[in-house]
Amino acid sequence: MAIIKSKTMATFIALFLMITMTASLVGVPSTNAHDPPLSWPTYAFCSVSPNPIGVGQTANINFWLALPPPTASAQYGDRWHNMYVEVTDPDDHVTELGPFTSDATGGTYTTFTPDIVGTYTFQMIFEGETLEGNNLGAPASAYPEIGDYYEPSESNVVELIVQEEAIPEPKVNPLPTQYWTRPIYGENNAWYSISGAWLGLAASTFAATGMYNATGNYNPYTTAPNTAHILWTKPEAFGGIIGGEFGSELTANYYSTSQYEPKFAPIIMQGILYYSMYPGSSTYPQGWAAVDLHTGETLWTSDVKNEVLKCGQIINMITPNQYGALAYLWAIPLSAAGFSAPGAYMSMYDAMTGSWILNITNTPSMTLTEDEGGNLIGYYVNTTTNYETGEVSASLSMWNSTRCINLSPYVSNYGGGGATADQWMWRPPLGAQIDFEYGVQWSVPLPTEDTSGDSLTVMMSMFGFSFPSYILSIAAVQSDVVLLRGSTAGSSYLYQSGWSEEGGFSATDGHKLWGVVNRTQVPLSIIYTGGVWSGNGAYVQLTEASLTIEGFSLKDGKKLWGPTDLPNVSPFSSLGANAIVADGQIYIWLYGGDVYSYNIITGELNWEYHTPPAGKESPYGHNSIWTFTVGTIADGKLFVPEGHMYSPPLYHGAQQLALNLTTGELVWSIDAFDVTSGPAISDGIMTTLNAYDNQIYAYGKGPTKVTVTAPDAAYSLGTPIIVRGTVTDISAGSQQQAVAANFPNGLPCVSDDSMTDWMEYVYMQQPKPTNATGVKVTINVVDPNGNCYDVGTATSTTEGTFGLMFDPLVPGDYTIYATFEGTESYYSASSSTFIHVTEAPSVTPEPTPVPQAPVETYFAASTIAIIVAIAIVGILLFKKH
Repeated sequence: MAIIKSKTMATFIALFLMITMTASLVGVPSTNAHDPPLSWPTYAFCSVSPNPIGVGQTANINFWLALPPPTASAQYGDRWHNMYVEVTDPDDHVTELGPFTSDATGGTYTTFTPDIVGTYTFQMIFEGETLEGNNLGAPASAYPEIGDYYEPSESNVVELIVQEEAIPEPKVNPLPTQYWTRPIYGENNAWYSISGAWLGLAASTFAATGMYNATGNYNPYTTAPNTAHILWTKPEAFGGIIGGEFGSELTANYYSTSQYEPKFAPIIMQGILYYSMYPGSSTYPQGWAAVDLHTGETLWTSDVKNEVLKCGQIINMITPNQYGALAYLWAIPLSAAGFSAPGAYMSMYDAMTGSWILNITNTPSMTLTEDEGGNLIGYYVNTTTNYETGEVSASLSMWNSTRCINLSPYVSNYGGGGATADQWMWRPPLGAQIDFEYGVQWSVPLPTEDTSGDSLTVMMSMFGFSFPSYILSIAAVQSDVVLLRGSTAGSSYLYQSGWSEEGGFSATDGHKLWGVVNRTQVPLSIIYTGGVWSGNGAYVQLTEASLTIEGFSLKDGKKLWGPTDLPNVSPFSSLGANAIVADGQIYIWLYGGDVYSYNIITGELNWEYHTPPAGKESPYGHNSIWTFTVGTIADGKLFVPEGHMYSPPLYHGAQQLALNLTTGELVWSIDAFDVTSGPAISDGIMTTLNAYDNQIYAYGKGPTKVTVTAPDAAYSLGTPIIVRGTVTDISAGSQQQAVAANFPNGLPCVSDDSMTDWMEYVYMQQPKPTNATGVKVTINVVDPNGNCYDVGTATSTTEGTFGLMFDPLVPGDYTIYATFEGTESYYSASSSTFIHVTEAPSVTPEPTPVPQAPVETYFAASTIAIIVAIAIVGILLFKKH
């Protein structure tokens, strides 16, 4: 017997109880608790399905009380406890499952796998409970039921018939093998694994958004391109060569490396790419664009020029009154973008239309995350300085967007009373101006001294500032820990004075987990650490002066390993570094063209990669890798771009790299120069800005089209049939003006090995490759007798055409199928045509010729005949006489 927990039944419980609990959805009176406390009967129910079931198959057990906990809704309020399920097997052996705790609806679920044939029985038992008033979403005075006793109860007894034969398993649609777009049909549940959004919860360097989340650009819920196939391109600003009198110098390009002014910081939800448009300076954006990620089509643009996009949000409301997700865009004032300055407000917009909904006012600068329900969770450090005494106090706070909106005076609860944080309906009020303070879920004081032997104050001024300043700030929110870190700056803001303070605090309630401790550092050296350097319960810091790394535990702050020297590292790597943590490994890339993978827990080196030597244009001897937030991980690959930000702005031959996460080997690369933001990957499509032409490039697997023709006239048996056709790339980019003009008969498909050079030729104005190869197309036929067989495989040309000759075996009607099975670059496609083959014509036998005598024989015979005739006439005349 096995017991397996599953989340799949939670939605069933919520929806089922919506029908049975209507009487409980009344307004909560604003009175005090009952005195004396009341005692209430409870009514328990149990259901087991499917029924009957086969031995070894899993049954779902749903059980609940008719009354939900009166204080419960969403994540707030009490829950029923001490719920058990007694299982009696056909041999009368009793197994007790539990104890279980209910959800907000008053019920929960588990699973059970029977192991013998026969009849099992199930009964839920509730032991009774006094309502304590835990985790309330409103003042306790709003719940008079607190302190009341809810009596024990037993459910109905359910019989489960277990048979030898297994019942059919539910149909699970497989992941797509053909081209697909949004929306994803509601029955394709397994597709969640390839359709993760890119919410932009953290900001790319100098931008307001653009990163997957606060811990880096790692999207575990998507596939990612395995080749350099381009779906479409779209200009973001004037780019490329200026031309004319500006000449051919490397500096004669439009502004594209965009020092401090990133032009592309994307958000992706529901297959829509959102971004603020910066055709010129960052001081005057030209609104927002919403673009179909799969086609590049602009769905809408917004004329909002005084705000820039901050992040996306998909909130999944699961309550008895409401079920399902809604999507929003959040924006901040233009003045707050770029250097994480606090804005005066955050604006909420509808993600489908771009229409404004409400504002959250008086917002600080926060580290944004999301919880399991999609609520925006913000962490921030708030400081207060007494300028008379020089004393500084600080606190760590957590903010919840849903709590903020629901607790505002603009919202009434579902019963018509005052607002509570635990609304059973989600109705953001249009036009509201809601104070940020309504959403503060907790705030705890921070320590002002560390726990090390030196007992340094974390507010001390080492360089004669007028007043002490609190230096701790949020470096990471990871593994339920808020990591705070800080150091007093040295002669430059980039350098520290030889020490740093670090501490770990609970992300759940803010209590101190460890620290604050003093870490001795290399003086006047840049120390790299922070959100993108943490994951799986650990964090890593790199010291640039010594090019060493070391790992620490997020749980207790203890050192796990290091310092470790980076092997074979370029001296230029001391000029910058960045990293992402994914699945227990940290991937570090450095300006010197060095990339490393380490186990974040043990510090073991997995692999290293170094960009190859470069031409004489690069002052580094290799192609540098830029180290702003430009790296991305998805689908077993690390995507990092070669390039840099400063003069000369562009050198030739920089590449977008795709490295294998397991081995560090190069999977593919393509001509690209990127410096401002990491590629955003969602729905299997990677979008990034190419500084060589200031265009957005979308990489991914594309749709294709196959045509096939055969002779229109009937052919007789024995005559070879020539099958011809085309196989073309019909990605949206194939219809762009230049591409369509250069390939009027369609953009040919080419092999994966030829993809990089071919895409550079098609979309980047590079020379046509001379060694490109086509793709394989299989020709199958169905003959007049219904037999299907393969007659051969043709390889297409770089014009997109293919041909193959075959000999029909019998007369009659044939169906000919041409099938392109697809590659890593293309989805499959097929087409068919028809031919008729007649019987071979019968051969008419020639008549047998009569033997002919020579001419002399004919002459002799005729002479004799004449003589005989004369003789006969002479005899007749003689007799008359």
